[in-house]
Parts: sequence; C-alpha cells; structure tokens
Amino acid sequence: LPARSEMCIRDSGEPVAEGGVGAGTGAVAGQLKGGIGTASVRLASGATVAALVAVNAAGSVVDPRTGVLFGEYGAGEPPAHPPAEVHAAAERRLAREREATEAAGGGAPPFNTTIAVVATDADLTRAQAQKLAGTAHDGLARAVRPVHLLTDGDTVFTLATGQVRVPPGDPAAVNEILAAGADVLARAIVKAVRAARGTEGPGGRLLSYTELYGD
Repeated sequence: LPARSEMCIRDSGEPVAEGGVGAGTGAVAGQLKGGIGTASVRLASGATVAALVAVNAAGSVVDPRTGVLFGEYGAGEPPAHPPAEVHAAAERRLAREREATEAAGGGAPPFNTTIAVVATDADLTRAQAQKLAGTAHDGLARAVRPVHLLTDGDTVFTLATGQVRVPPGDPAAVNEILAAGADVLARAIVKAVRAARGTEGPGGRLLSYTELYGD
C-alpha cells in the first residue's frame, strides 16, 4: 500500500499510471473523458487508506455553474474555480460537440460502470471491510452527479491486509478509516478526470477536462 498522500505505488515503487490507461482507455465521465485515478492517505493511527478507480460514469463530474469538479468540494481546501470566461467558453464548446454527436446519430444514454477498489493495511474484520465499501460510495456520490442510476453499475471492492492493528471495541478508530475511504475515492475520481486526455471515438470527439479548463 502507498505511503504517499497523492498516488498509489506499485510493488516496484513506480507510480500507478492514471488517465486513459487500462480500463480507463474508453471510459467516459458524463460528457468528458474518464479514466483511472488513485489517491491515498496515511492516518494519525498509522493506517493507510487508498483508492484506485476506473471512472466511467453516466453522471457529470463537473459543476455546471462553475466548472469546478464536484469531487473538489469539501476536500479540505478551497477548490480552484476557473475564470468565468473560461467556464463559459468550455460550456459553449461542449454544446457544439454535443450537437455534432447528435447530428451524427449518436448521443444515446450510456450504460456505464464506475468500479473502484478501496484498500487499507488496517486489520479490519469482514463486517468492517464491508462497511468501508459502503461508506466509500459516499465519495463516489460527492464526485459524480447524478450517481447510482439504472444506467450505472457502480461497484466498490474493499480489501484489508491486516498489518496495522485496530483496537477492538474502539469505534472511533474504525470510523476514521471509514471516513477516509470516502475522501480518497472522491480525490481519486478528481485525479482520474484531470489525468485523462481527449480522444476520438465512433460518436465523435470526447473532450477532456484539461482541454476545456487547462491544467
């Protein structure tokens, strides 16, 4: 598991590739390009909680009022608001792309699935691990709106390696891990969308967030 706060680390010590790689190659995030994202946090207890997500969502990841990624809200620091003129230009470009896709006979509602793994080195019980998978969905709901629709198959898997002891009978210690699961999943979704790059597909051009708003 990772020891750094911003990305998962392979056994070899190399960062996990993000954006349009692996399962993220053909992924979408609403009208934008989706992809792979990772994030992790080391808690005060010494336990690490990490997430790896393949963002392929029918819902939007961007606040239409501001251009801010939904997952950036409540992340502990103020989200970066794009200038109003940049947001307006992005909205116009998205509208043009949507019109072109519809004119070409595309634009049907997608059947998408966002899949994530939330892992910790804490020694969770089976029931606690199942609870972590459930609370991690809160992070998905923070970053994608709407979420958990009939056209989604959103799934979060959890694993615990058991290397860091959690004091038995201490709900606060487990609660810290449960809260972190939602936080890292929301952050991983933001990183996936920021790392993605636009691509051409059968339905036309799929723009990325950075194409519209910059890095």
